[in-house]
Amino acid sequence: MAHRPSFGTKLIDLHCDSVSSLIAGKDLGKSHPDLHVDIPRLKTGGVGIQVFAAYVPPNTSNPYDYVLQRINAIDAFSKSHEQLVSIETYKEAAAVMKTEKTGIIISVENGLAISDSEFDNSIKKLEELRKLKVRIMTLVHSEHLDWIASCTGTKAFSPDIPSDKSQELSRNGEKLLDAMDDLGIIPDLSHTSEKGFWDVIKHCKKPIMASHSCAHALCSHPRNLKDDQLKALGDTGGIVGINFFSAFLSQEFLNSYMKNNRTPDKSIIVPWTIIADHIDHMVKFAGIDSVALGSDFDGISSAPNGVTGSDFYPVLEEELIKRNYTEKDISKIFYKNFLRLFKIWDK
Repeated sequence: MAHRPSFGTKLIDLHCDSVSSLIAGKDLGKSHPDLHVDIPRLKTGGVGIQVFAAYVPPNTSNPYDYVLQRINAIDAFSKSHEQLVSIETYKEAAAVMKTEKTGIIISVENGLAISDSEFDNSIKKLEELRKLKVRIMTLVHSEHLDWIASCTGTKAFSPDIPSDKSQELSRNGEKLLDAMDDLGIIPDLSHTSEKGFWDVIKHCKKPIMASHSCAHALCSHPRNLKDDQLKALGDTGGIVGINFFSAFLSQEFLNSYMKNNRTPDKSIIVPWTIIADHIDHMVKFAGIDSVALGSDFDGISSAPNGVTGSDFYPVLEEELIKRNYTEKDISKIFYKNFLRLFKIWDK
């Protein structure tokens, strides 16, 4: 997998959960066969920018302290190797893409990190996260918050201050989105409920993103986006990053995964070309200017056959070339679409 494809396009990956490796004390400057992301793989794959998510599990006690620990670990990692560069602004992002180094952008996964019974404290926490170079926040994870609903929440959504009985974004949620707009923190809709998705799209003044999702038409997991959602992201100038989790890509794998309590039949082989199938579908409905990459590496329990980690991207590019994507098309999917969005949100 060390060879480079015809174009050798550098790329931006909008989501990985490799902070868990950092917290575990692993040196990602070295190769780790059991991981998806390390510096050697990033270099081989041509990753120009990797977004590291500071993930906060649902029901975490002291979620703000929890996320600060992860943000600090990511920041320390970005300063620990000459190959890496800490990225906060659009100009820094555009500049690093012209080098052989890899930029690191920090995101927060789960608005639980800022949720507080005193709403003013939520705003203050959001402001502090921005001071720590956070530029993206996935609004919710697998359980509802009191201001935004999850696509997989197990209890009835009970908003703190409803905007409307039919909404799954509360008035406080709207205020938090306004604060994110002011601060330059991009809202990320991956994990948001379908109704919440539409509430957020309707409220936001700038184009937004779903950093690590797939196409519902090809695999019906509730995490995936339906065709009208993809079209809405495209129509508003937003972007969607393709997720590499087999249960979001393959209907056969998902059926087995759910039937066997998240232990799929090992005989099911998911081909890596299915990633390109989802890209094809997303391009059809969202448009070539709104599709991106968001692997979810080191946060997924199963990737398609042949997807070993960040070194996989040149193989994906070769497949897209075979499918008649032009160099211009691939550069948009691989990095230009996010840079366009990032520039709009840069503060």
